[in-house]
Amino acid sequence: MAEHASARAAASVAAIPFPLRIALCAVAGAAAALAQPPWGLWPLALLGLAAVHALWRGAEAESWKRQFAIGWAFGAGYFGLALHWIVEPFLVDAMRHGWMAPFAAILLCGGLALFWGAAFALARTAARRADMTPLGAAAALVVFWTLAEIARGNIFTGFPWALFAYVWLDTPVAQTASLIGPHALSLATIAVGVSLTLRPMAAPFVCCALVAAGWFWGDARLRSGEANAQADGAVVRVLQTAIDQNEKWKAENVRPNLEMLLALSTEPATIAGEATDGAAKPAVVVWPETAVTFLLARDPDAVAEIAARLDGASVATGSLRATDGPDAIITGRSRWRNSLFMIDGDGRLSAPFDKLHLVPFGEFLPFDSLLNSLGIVGLGSLGGGIVPGEAHVAMTPRGAPPFSPLICYEMIFPRETMKASADVEWMVLVTNDSWFGGSAGLVQHLAKARLRAIETGVPIARSANAGISAMIDPYGRTHRGPEVGAAGFADSRLPRRVETAYRAYDELFTTLGFLVLLVSATVARKRRAKR
Repeated sequence: MAEHASARAAASVAAIPFPLRIALCAVAGAAAALAQPPWGLWPLALLGLAAVHALWRGAEAESWKRQFAIGWAFGAGYFGLALHWIVEPFLVDAMRHGWMAPFAAILLCGGLALFWGAAFALARTAARRADMTPLGAAAALVVFWTLAEIARGNIFTGFPWALFAYVWLDTPVAQTASLIGPHALSLATIAVGVSLTLRPMAAPFVCCALVAAGWFWGDARLRSGEANAQADGAVVRVLQTAIDQNEKWKAENVRPNLEMLLALSTEPATIAGEATDGAAKPAVVVWPETAVTFLLARDPDAVAEIAARLDGASVATGSLRATDGPDAIITGRSRWRNSLFMIDGDGRLSAPFDKLHLVPFGEFLPFDSLLNSLGIVGLGSLGGGIVPGEAHVAMTPRGAPPFSPLICYEMIFPRETMKASADVEWMVLVTNDSWFGGSAGLVQHLAKARLRAIETGVPIARSANAGISAMIDPYGRTHRGPEVGAAGFADSRLPRRVETAYRAYDELFTTLGFLVLLVSATVARKRRAKR
């Protein structure tokens, strides 16, 4: 009975003209994207997944090209809305780069959708060759789709933005990332959405029961974490500078920008829930990415001034760094690095941390010689280009435990963050989000750090220029600074680090998820064969 109902439903979908089906897929993708921050309408992710699965099943007798088109159209609608902010960086210097904005949006969103198109085509091919039941085909789709998500997070330097795991961020279910990690949570989300169109009801019932279990478990974890705050933890201040990107690098603004940083850093401490009366002082003050617009490592007078003005507090700040020597020269120009330094309470400048994972077309240009000849230059291009660093480092300020620095884009990569957080009590993330304008990209970028904190169990101090500055605890909760577009700071007691199962077992649960789905597909195939 269930198979007959399933066949009738598939036939009804197949009767829809194919161009209309493609349009419906794009609409379903855009609806699913509304589950991402800042909208957070998580039920739409499940409904969008259910809709595209139904449309895909209706194409089971059609060519792999049409099945590819269904997945691609869903991805194009999804990424088109979720990543609509991608045009903003090109409008910062619109005269130079504005013409590239539509091409960037089309190529990025369409390119990411290729991964999903390939997953849909491969899943249908596998299901057809193995003669799988609808349950088996659905299991194959979830496996290939998750593999596609892992691939897009790693291939061509990777871009794991808008994973399905993020749709749960403002619900207790997000806490399960501390147990199973982001890829297993994405896999589970896809499985739940796809299962909603399956018959009999056993599969969707089991999947929805898992969501309910994750919700209650996550709620209990959040409540247990209320006692995690350290009453005697070090006070950390994160600055938000709100400097216009078009004004930031002008020579006449170097000193005014530094004076603003120093003024914000020396304001009396204000810690939520505490009557400080000026007694509490920040042990560490975090400035944003490239907060100082001069070469800090070559200006000892500025280092001494900063240390003197902060009167014993350590400062973590972003700064560009130019390296010298024969091995650091490209066509007679210095190599640049996007770095973070710490100035300790005694005025000593630390060895730098150099950003490891650079932004393509922003900090470096792939095939730069060819593209430069076509008039295409990177958004943040410098003479000689920016080159990546070599390793993660730990920095130890006075009066606070060791931290590991990360710069901007690096926080979107779960593996990078896990490595960085291995032997430290907290992480410092500096970023310059003025490239996002006032778009949803600001909240989405913060969301990445929030989920990384949940996964690793390590608190994160996030300082942003023209973005959202906050102290993020190991449960993804934030103590934020001023509103977007305003300069200011946030003072917080450093939360305790907590241990997580994801840190201990890595991608074990993703692997187990794949095994369960593959067994389900195999069992479904055997049952059909017996009949």
